[in-house]
Amino acid sequence: MKPQVLAKELANSIRESQEYLAWQKAKEELEKHEAAKIMLEDFRKKQWELEKARLGGEAVKPEQEEQFKKLAEIIQFNPYVREFLLAELALNQLIMEIERIIASAVGVEIPEELASDKKEDGGE
Repeated sequence: MKPQVLAKELANSIRESQEYLAWQKAKEELEKHEAAKIMLEDFRKKQWELEKARLGGEAVKPEQEEQFKKLAEIIQFNPYVREFLLAELALNQLIMEIERIIASAVGVEIPEELASDKKEDGGE
C-alpha cells in the first residue's frame, strides 16, 4: 500500500481521536466568544514576534519577555482560551508521538530535547 494512502487513513484516525475531538470542541467554543478569539490572536501575534526576533538573531528585550509572560498569565484566566490551548497541546503531543514513531521506523532520529521543546510550547 502506498504511504500516501496510509497517511490519509492515519489522518482519519487522528480526526477520530479524543485529542482531536477535544480540540475541535474547544475551538468551536472559542469561536463563539469574540473577546477570547481576539485575546488568543494577540497572544499568538506577540509569540510570533518574539520567535521571529530570536530566529533572526535579535536580542529580545527583557521588557518584551515580561510583557509576553504577563499576557500568557492573563489568558489563562479566560476559560475558552485556556481550554483551547490545553486541547491544542494534547493534539500536538499526539502528532509529535506519531512523528517520532515514523521517524524511528525509517531510521531518522529526532533529538529528545527538540521533541521536549515542542511539547512544552504546544508544538509551535
